[in-house]
Amino acid sequence: MTPVPLKLDPGACIDGWQVVRELGEGGFARVFLGEKQGRRSAIKVARHREASGDIRQTHARTMRELTALLLLEHPNIVRVQGHGFTESGNVYLALDYVEGWTLAEWAERKHPTVRELLAVFEKLAAALSYMHGRGILHRDLKLSNVLVRKRDGEPILIDFSCAVHALAERLTNDGLPPGTDSYRAPEQFQFLREHRDEHRARYAFQVADELFAVGVMLHELLTEPRPTAFHPRLDLNYPQVEPLPAREVNGRVPEQLSDLVESLLSRTPGMRPVDTEALRRELAELQADPVARYDVPVHPPSEQRRSALEAHGALSALPHPPASGERHGAQAATPRRAGRWLAAGAGVAALALAATLWGAVPTRPVEPRASVMSAPPGAAHSAPLAVSAPAMSPPGSGPSPVAVPGPASAAVQKEGSTVKTPSPEVTTQGRPPRALKKKAAIAVECASLSLAAALSAGCPGAQVRPEPFTCPEASLEAMSEHLRWSIPERFVLNLDARYESDEEVWFTTGAEVVGIVPKGVQIRRQVEYTPHGTRFYGKAYYLSEKLGRDPSLPTPALVIRYDRVKLPGQDEQPVCFVVEQSVLEVKDGRVKARNAQAGVTVFRWP
Repeated sequence: MTPVPLKLDPGACIDGWQVVRELGEGGFARVFLGEKQGRRSAIKVARHREASGDIRQTHARTMRELTALLLLEHPNIVRVQGHGFTESGNVYLALDYVEGWTLAEWAERKHPTVRELLAVFEKLAAALSYMHGRGILHRDLKLSNVLVRKRDGEPILIDFSCAVHALAERLTNDGLPPGTDSYRAPEQFQFLREHRDEHRARYAFQVADELFAVGVMLHELLTEPRPTAFHPRLDLNYPQVEPLPAREVNGRVPEQLSDLVESLLSRTPGMRPVDTEALRRELAELQADPVARYDVPVHPPSEQRRSALEAHGALSALPHPPASGERHGAQAATPRRAGRWLAAGAGVAALALAATLWGAVPTRPVEPRASVMSAPPGAAHSAPLAVSAPAMSPPGSGPSPVAVPGPASAAVQKEGSTVKTPSPEVTTQGRPPRALKKKAAIAVECASLSLAAALSAGCPGAQVRPEPFTCPEASLEAMSEHLRWSIPERFVLNLDARYESDEEVWFTTGAEVVGIVPKGVQIRRQVEYTPHGTRFYGKAYYLSEKLGRDPSLPTPALVIRYDRVKLPGQDEQPVCFVVEQSVLEVKDGRVKARNAQAGVTVFRWP
């Protein structure tokens, strides 16, 4: 059934609320700023009616959010002002309108000190502890789901569409609960790998999962001057290698706070705080520490402004200033800012190279994004990045920032240094072995090269790999509701719209690809649902081993993941459509393959 249109112009009414403007939209709802009797609210309207053939159950999700919020009353949790139905039958929620910024935007604008950041997270932990005490789990904690109110600086937790509580019914048949992949605890992906053939297996979300997400939020704010900018990086839940401690990336982070974040991001759930109330106490204790280092901005404001200009290309021709005097000891050998833990602005090829070396497949696609450390336009494809060897040396290559336990290392360690002597227990349980660090060194050295240069230099596994993914809710909804596609469903297309079907085409791994449905396709269902001229937008990847869905396909293989489609005369829609094609030749980061092939809609790949 056709979904209910939700485009509301300013002045329209929703059950007495006058629409001022649209604030945003997601896969399940659209949000408008509304006014009623001089009071402003964020009006969240479900995308479908209760009886509209809503297979993604957006109405039920909005009702679930309403139920969760009605059970809560906390100053740092968004409140419900009203609820009801629009004239078209869509359920709506009237929520507090929080005038302010997301947590990431606030960090960039406010330039908070460590103590100010701790104050915000202590209040968030208190709100989570209150929630958890009432049996409610948020399940989608991330920087964009926390707003900092402009008038008083209070953090407000929003978006409970993924929340779960004792009275909530299961809305999906997925193995993992809804959420954002980069904030998921590693045990969720481990569960998915262990139960991938058990269609009825469902992961039980725990408080430990919420704690890991808080750790990701803290690590991002402590290590990235511009957290709203996109950086080429591995997620903190990368399956094989733990992230560097925050203090080793940013020398301004106090050691105790770095240790707390490291425990939150532990691969072992039992190493994290026992619950969010315990986390709140630890944050409060750190905030009360009178030491002056807690009153220093987390990132120098000048550096954050410079990073913002670099993101827009304004400073691409200027050299980075030398490291300031605040960095000393082992910290002086690290880059000015390392993004997360991969130093310098290496591209997607470098991340895939590291993934290959560590022998595991990352958990979500890594898209090319503008890094605050990136080189001038075109540099990634022409010459290695100009980064000094010491700055590129990760733990385990050269002088290690993690000293070997023992009297000798204790004698060398100086006050104020970022050198940290781990206990034997931490060394054996929490850190990668020395051999793995050596592999990391090779990976980061190769990461400074473009893909072609890495291949010519003999860097092992220099390829851009597709990563396993679960189709996002918005894409599933678009395919089923708007496009009326089934899963699986096969469509034939030319992989690159610039060439004919019978041509052999070179594809650059990691590059954008636009495919097209050519003339002459006679398959009746395809003619009806993806007619001639339909364009698919995605990226090309190279597989040197068996990973895809088609066991008959020889290796190596070209894989193209198309994530958008545009039918003639219609709006662009998000999709999950994968093409696998035999490779005829591999050369300098490019693969040759025939241009015509059938692809398939997927719920999960591989």
